[in-house]
Order: sequence, then structure tokens, then C-alpha cells
Amino acid sequence: MITVLLVEDDPDVLELTRLFLERDLELTIDVCSSVKEALRKLNHKIYNVIVSDYAMPEINGIQLLKTLKFQGIETPFILFTGQGGEDTAIEALNSGATFYLQKSENPRFQFAKLRKMIHEAALKQRTEEIYRENNICVIIPAYNEEKFIGPTLASVPDYIFRIYVIDDASTDRTPEIIRDYGEKDTRITYIRHEINQGVGASITSGYREALKEGMDIAVVMAGDNQMDPVYLPKLLNPIINRQADYTVGNRLQGKEYRKEMPRWRFFGNSILSLITKIASGYWQLMDPQNSYTAISRRALERLDLKRIYPQYGYCNDILVKLNAYGFKALNINYPGRYNSGEKSGIRYRTYFLKVSWLLFRDFLWRLKEKYIVLNFHPLVFFYLFGVIIVLMSIIFGVYSIYLNFINETELFVIRAALSLLMFGMGSMFLLFAMLFDMEQERNTGWL
Repeated sequence: MITVLLVEDDPDVLELTRLFLERDLELTIDVCSSVKEALRKLNHKIYNVIVSDYAMPEINGIQLLKTLKFQGIETPFILFTGQGGEDTAIEALNSGATFYLQKSENPRFQFAKLRKMIHEAALKQRTEEIYRENNICVIIPAYNEEKFIGPTLASVPDYIFRIYVIDDASTDRTPEIIRDYGEKDTRITYIRHEINQGVGASITSGYREALKEGMDIAVVMAGDNQMDPVYLPKLLNPIINRQADYTVGNRLQGKEYRKEMPRWRFFGNSILSLITKIASGYWQLMDPQNSYTAISRRALERLDLKRIYPQYGYCNDILVKLNAYGFKALNINYPGRYNSGEKSGIRYRTYFLKVSWLLFRDFLWRLKEKYIVLNFHPLVFFYLFGVIIVLMSIIFGVYSIYLNFINETELFVIRAALSLLMFGMGSMFLLFAMLFDMEQERNTGWL
């Protein structure tokens, strides 16, 4: 049940609005015809939503909103008015109103819209209360982000308990801007690396602080303002509801999500995503290079933070380790946001080679740790036999071609057929190993 306080000085409009809203059986409506009466009721009862007119004889609706904010009352507030234009709407929203709705000549349409806003405001309020019950922190790595670190810090929602900003030896005005925001926002904890260590090292510094202060969920948002906090609840909800321990943003789900991503970047992401699927065992993840992530405390406690890769590629490294220990990861779809004129700090050729080599080593470590040390599964032998047979088939095929060139053609067809047969057999072993690995992923989850 959603309790609503309706403030309206016109008795006819007040009664009409009440009648329309009470058609919704989930709404309980209390009415009052003056601001003084509304303030008296708010002193004795807590409401889920307040709906107020703008033009009233004592003080207007925006002044009522400011009074409530001053008293520390954070109840969702909807300004529902027939007067005031765009300036009034802007002032209302800037003052903390949840929604602004202009009255129209079509009562059926306007009241239907008002009911929808009430439900959305109440849902948002309940959701934020749930978030505040959990200690949620945001980790923001920053290196020479003087243009974007300010908007990034300003966009962090109020329900976030702590903000760890890691300055990785910036040489521009980034430290000064962080300190300025820290003076206004007590949630901000400033951490500086005197020597540039890499984005992975910055994030692990934030993870250490999160563990030290007992955070329940740690979210990573880059300091370049590319990660829209509007989508933060989508990352948090699966962890709060114990559906996953790690959520990863996904910009590759559809054209509308990836339309702002440069084509070369999309191609590189797709290749690395395929390699990461094989190495990590998270076969359903589509954008594992995405650093917009959230992790539960229990998963964070299991990671050896000293061994996390310190440079770009840390996100792939973390996925491998989480899978080895049986934690579930989920895709969270959201559209990418890119700053015009900003150049990525990643050198893609060297990045691709380094991360590929990292993933190869991580893949071998995961097979050993997950399927030999912590448990046993025959897919290790399928991978082993598959690789050996495929390599042997390639060597034998090349050798057959070599013999053909020096005129030993009598047995070429037999040798070629045998090498193809071996290649097919080895490929089948590898595919079965991957299939078994996929089945293991389905069995992971919150225990």
C-alpha cells in the first residue's frame, strides 16, 4: 500500500484528484487544503509520496518542498500544477522534486500520468531505502581526468555510503578538484598513488579500503564520466537479491547500445570477449572489458588482491579468478557513453598482445585450480588431448605438403586425409571440453 499526502487549496480540484487516485486500490490518499495542515500531518505520519499544487495562498509548492528538505524530510515530492511554465519545472526539479506534472484539460490522461508517477516515486524511494540498508561504495580510479572527474563525483547517487577516489599520480588539476569536492561531500575518501601504477592497481587500492571499512558491495566507475549512474541499480539489484556476486556492464547487446562505440574499438572488444569467454569460463558475458562493475563482499574477500593484474586487463583477470572459486557473474545491459574529443589511454596493439598472454596464463591456472586442486573434472583431459591432437594434425599436415613438394606424391592423399581426421578429432575434444565448462557455469550461484 502506498500512502499519499495530497496538498491542494482548490476544494473542487482536491476532491476530483482524490476520487481519481482512489480508483487505484494500492493508493491511500490523505488530503489537506493548506500548507500548514500538511506540515501538521507530516509531523505525525510518514507518507510514501507527497503531491502538491504550486500556487497556494500561504506559500507555494516549491517553498513547501524547500521547507521539507530543510527539516530533513526526504519523501518523494510531485509538483502537480496548472500554473508555471518551464522555469517553474526547472526550479522544482533543482529543489529536489521527484517529478513535475502540468495540469491539462484532459483529466483522464493527466490523472493516469499522475498515478504512474506516484508508483514510480514510491518504488524509487523503497529501492533507495534498500540500498541504504547495505553499505555500498563506489571506487573511482582517476589519472589526469581534470575535465571529467568533477561531473563524475557530482553524479554519484545519495544512497552510496562511501566514495573512494584513487588518484594514480595525476599531473594535472585532478588532485585539486578531488579535494575541492571532498570538502563538500564527506563520503569522499581521497587516495593518491605517488607513482603511476595502472588502473588495475588503483581499483585494488579501492577494494582494500572497501574491505577495511566493511562495505557490502563495491562498484567501479571510471573517472571519465562515461558510466551513467542511472544504470547503477541494475548492477546492484542482482547482488542485493543474491542472484549473483559480480555484475558487469554490457554495451554490446544491440545496435542502440553500442551505436556510440567506435568500430575499431567494437571489433577489438569482440575478439577479446571471445578469448575471455574461453579463459574465464563465463561464456555468457558479452563485454568483459567493461569496467562498470559491482562485486559482493564475500567475493571480494575471496580474491587475492595482491595478484590482480595492475594494468588494463585487470577486469579479465578478475573474471578468471572469480570463476575458479565458483562465483556467478551476470551481464547488465546499458548504452555506452563516450566523451567527444577524448582519446583512450589504451594502445590497442600492445594491449591486445599483453591481455592475450595474460588470459592464456590465467586459463591454465583456472583449469589447475578449479578442476584439479579444488575439484576434479575430466574436461582437463579433453582440453589436453584436444590441443595435442590438433597440434599433431597441423604438424603432420604441413609435413605432408612438404613431401608433396619434393615429388613424394604417392601417399599425399592418404596423409592429408589422416591429418584432417586428426584435426577433426582434436577439435571434437576441445568442443566437448568447452561444453563441459559451460555446464559448470550453469551450476554456479549464491549458496
